[in-house]
Amino acid sequence: MRIRYMLAMAIGAAVLIAWLWAVLLARSRKSVEKCPTCRSNRVRPSWPTISDRLLGVANICAFRCEACLRRFYARRSLWTRRSEMLNRL
Repeated sequence: MRIRYMLAMAIGAAVLIAWLWAVLLARSRKSVEKCPTCRSNRVRPSWPTISDRLLGVANICAFRCEACLRRFYARRSLWTRRSEMLNRL
């Protein structure tokens, strides 16, 4: 019983640390105008995954660069929030 409990706690701690790391990294990016890797301005919102739903609680959205195809996280801009609200109507 103790080993299962400790294993569950270790997995939970690892998931929490990974989530916090993604939040801190995304919060450090000021804008989503350019890709952090290739500096291209061909950036679009990426299709959400299950983990993106958890990051959405912290107002973080996934983006993809169309030039280098890299996926990265950044703060959700006001433009993104407005377009989501309009899509719901």
